[in-house]
Amino acid sequence: MKTIKNVLILVDESNAIKDVGLQLAAQLAPIHVAIVDAADFAATDMLPADAYFLGCKEPHPARFSEVERVLKGINLAGRPCGLFTLSSKSAIEYLRSITRDAELAVFPEPLLYEALKTMDRAPQVKAWVQSVLGRS
Repeated sequence: MKTIKNVLILVDESNAIKDVGLQLAAQLAPIHVAIVDAADFAATDMLPADAYFLGCKEPHPARFSEVERVLKGINLAGRPCGLFTLSSKSAIEYLRSITRDAELAVFPEPLLYEALKTMDRAPQVKAWVQSVLGRS
């Protein structure tokens, strides 16, 4: 298994999703993590990453158009990818659909953040992140 040194977390404009992205990043230390708002995303953000986490509040956020375009034309075969949202299963299906062409190794269980028990969120987020990266 390849050592994971760089992780890219892509988020939509939702402050709640950005907060979840920060919580994911906190579980990834000492790995280098870049949290990128989809509005600021550039194709060059993808290749340096060894793993990806993509999150949006609702399906088809307007700011994900460049992310969609890049993922249709890049091969990231086998690189781990976790999908997250607050509670929208349709957002997860959207994220699954845009990652398909890039052949990412999308973890089968998405993180539905609002479904986690409030008092146990940190350990549950940590366990999920570790599972996505194949470290559980």
